[in-house]
Amino acid sequence: MKLFWGTLSLAALLCVSGCSNQRNPHPGDGTGTYVEGMYGDSIPGDSVAPKDSIAPKDTVAVDSLPKNIEKIPFSKDSILIQSRGGSPNGCKLLIPPIKVKGIYITGAMAGTKNMKNLVELVETTEMNAIVLDIKNDGGNVTYKMDNAQAQSIGACVRYVKDMPALIKELHEKGIYVIGRIVCFKDPILARKRPDLALCQPDSTPVTDGKGNPWVNPFKKGVWEYICDLAEQATRDGFDEIQFDYVRFPIGSSANKAVYGVDLNTYSKEQGLTDFFSYVEKRLHKSNIIFGADLFGTVIGSPTDRKSTGQDYVKIASMTDNICPMVYPSHYASRTFGLDVPDAHPYTTILKAMQLSQDELAKDSLPKARVRAWLQCFSAPWVPGHINYGSAQVKQQIQAVYDAGYDEWILWNASNRYGQVKAALSMSKAPAESAAKKDSTANTKAKDTTAVPASNASDDKPSVVPAAPQTDSTQQPNN
Repeated sequence: MKLFWGTLSLAALLCVSGCSNQRNPHPGDGTGTYVEGMYGDSIPGDSVAPKDSIAPKDTVAVDSLPKNIEKIPFSKDSILIQSRGGSPNGCKLLIPPIKVKGIYITGAMAGTKNMKNLVELVETTEMNAIVLDIKNDGGNVTYKMDNAQAQSIGACVRYVKDMPALIKELHEKGIYVIGRIVCFKDPILARKRPDLALCQPDSTPVTDGKGNPWVNPFKKGVWEYICDLAEQATRDGFDEIQFDYVRFPIGSSANKAVYGVDLNTYSKEQGLTDFFSYVEKRLHKSNIIFGADLFGTVIGSPTDRKSTGQDYVKIASMTDNICPMVYPSHYASRTFGLDVPDAHPYTTILKAMQLSQDELAKDSLPKARVRAWLQCFSAPWVPGHINYGSAQVKQQIQAVYDAGYDEWILWNASNRYGQVKAALSMSKAPAESAAKKDSTANTKAKDTTAVPASNASDDKPSVVPAAPQTDSTQQPNN
């Protein structure tokens, strides 16, 4: 096996795991109400402070960030393969040869001249990866993929004229390319394949606040389409697949959904377990690395886990990596004992990722590697929010490291990353304490996009107004 990590002993290889540097238990369970972007969907949860979760104050100095740049040639021969032993669901764990540090880029952006600037940003910093849309939350495949079903339903949009050529160019620059596939929010598939659509008792589709229908997460035909896209994308050059919206819908329309199964005996959690089991068998057959974007609030929260079907620990035992979306703007007031988590980027990320460590340490099965999605946008819809500039981005990255993890991805739906280079080039923290930095509300940030007026929704959020969501507006993923 060709390895770019240098020589590894068998003992070292067998010890590789996505859950190292375990933390001691800490106060608080991190539960709260997650408000999901533009459409006002929300997950009911505890909106009060987790007991005993008051953080004394942020006193951890944010030192210079590690510069362990890993820009290396990547090939299938460099994947480490680890047996999962006693895991009831996954047979192996695939480990890529790099620790991912990257940004998200839409398919639409990748097809413009601005892509050059984003690639240069990755090239000239410690970053080494790009998450690029394969299929977005509008159901569009972002290039003319060789997939019969995608073409027959009109899903292919030629945002990128030649995807294999673009990926080849990125590889030549030492950039690892992760393909994002939005799973169960797929308006095109739902409309063109009504047999796969998720419907209400009157046969009308389950939709988000913008009227976009979802497909039924229990339908195997949906699973097959998703995996077909993933397999073809890797043939086109993508190094890895990342599944987003890999959950059940939430909101008033979703509450009426007819899934075609008895949820009392076949739960949402079991449905997603079966989905990932299917994915693992198909993709790992070809040694395709795959992961999943998960709500940060499902970590340690039975309520949120039941609503979405996302069992953080179980999914971590079936995928190669998991990417919790721990954006500070999307935790309810008093979560982790913080009045406004958005105003405390370091503490919010630290507490959330420590909670991840604690949850994943509950059994000894090999777990997926953990990559945190971090907030690279300001959230003016959150009362008490602060602007997110270079300091706030750096504080979040440092919190990931301080929680014992070393991989992260930055999210900005409009792909505005002007504050990133300065964040990564900071040599040391400002003189003031981390607590003061966290409470600074007047820091200038490049992205101050306001919520569009069209974001009104029938699905009422239970804590804060809805944030804008995916490709064209500023919002969190999933």
